[in-house]
Amino acid sequence: MIEVMTVFLGIIILFPFIVTVAFMVVMRKIGKAPASILGLAADVTTPLLFLAVYVVSQTVFGQGIWVYIIGIAIIIAIFYAFIERSKVKEFQIARLLRKTWRFYFLVLLAAYVILLITGMVMNIVEYVR
Repeated sequence: MIEVMTVFLGIIILFPFIVTVAFMVVMRKIGKAPASILGLAADVTTPLLFLAVYVVSQTVFGQGIWVYIIGIAIIIAIFYAFIERSKVKEFQIARLLRKTWRFYFLVLLAAYVILLITGMVMNIVEYVR
């Protein structure tokens, strides 16, 4: 039973978009509008993308980049706080957090795709040699 659970968690961490698609299907069955569930699905997927980027980078390069991931996340949050503070008279922390969290999704999605492509290319090159 533990092995099944480990494989299941490994698949979810390595392929976080399985959770995204499942979440969107469930929310659609409940009757939510597609436009509103896309943002919620991205919110649910972001923590899994943090883990997936770390695991894939560990696999591809042999060393973890956890410190860099957290550092970039903090820099993005500070950057968005400065922009939000200068643009809006009333600083709303919930709005800032939502924008930052969704931007994390985009950045982590790009990093995930780049890492997967890099890993595949490195394996192909290693196989050809």
